[in-house]
Order: sequence, then C-alpha cells, then structure tokens
Amino acid sequence: MSAAHAQGPGGPRQVQLVADSRLDCTELLARAVRGMVAAAGLPPRECAHVELAVAEAVNNVVRHAYQGQSGHPIELLFTLEDGRFTIEVSDTGTPMPKRPSPVFDFDPTDVAHLPEGGMGLFLIHSVMDEVEYRSHGGRNSLAMRRRLAA
Repeated sequence: MSAAHAQGPGGPRQVQLVADSRLDCTELLARAVRGMVAAAGLPPRECAHVELAVAEAVNNVVRHAYQGQSGHPIELLFTLEDGRFTIEVSDTGTPMPKRPSPVFDFDPTDVAHLPEGGMGLFLIHSVMDEVEYRSHGGRNSLAMRRRLAA
C-alpha cells in the first residue's frame, strides 16, 4: 500500500492510498479511512460506520470487479473540504451492472432467513449522504460523500 498527501493553500486536503486487490488489504484501507475521518472530527460511532462502508466497497472491488484475483490496483482518494469529506474507491476491473439504489425488505428478527449477500451497497447508501458510481474509459469509481456535522 502506498500513500501521498497533498494540500494546496486553502484548498482541499487529500490523501491517496493504493493497495493490491487482496481481501487482506481491505482492513488496512478501511482503518486508514477511519483514522482520517476521526481526525476530521467525526464522532467515534460514525467513524465505525464509515470504516464499514469502505470495507464493503473495497471487498466488492476485490470480489466482483477483479473476481478475487490479486495483482490489480485499488485506489482510494480521501478528500476533506468545506466541512465534508469524499471517499472515492477506483478500479480498472469489471464494471458494476446498472441497478437501482438497493432496498432491503426482510425481518431482522428472523436470523435464519437474513440475506447472505448483497447488503454491502445498501449499507454504503445508508451510512453516506451521497453515493455515486460511474464507469468510463475502463475506470470504475464509487464516490461516497458525507458531511461532518448534521
């Protein structure tokens, strides 16, 4: 994993991380983001929610975009500006199929029948203020935005 930090005078603060497409890199990326949002002033419980959203996004890249194959880059760009942050997870794997925003209709008390997969995007949408996916020119990007204060 590599990292770079850039800050222009009065401009956004950014940190870029690049990791290999391995599930064991997911925790490193997610914990790094948790530290960044904590340093930006997000409350601890909310930091944990963002960490989980990043873990879900990165896991989806490894499992679906790269079909579990290592040796491919996963790029994460964290941008802090004007009381909000953006986390952009990018890859060059298989694009995500177009689908509507995820909705789950299940009984959470019925543990035996909880869905086994597909909850990651629902979780990401429920934790972040804005989520935008785009794929162009062989590059896929999931941008997740959140305000620091309500």
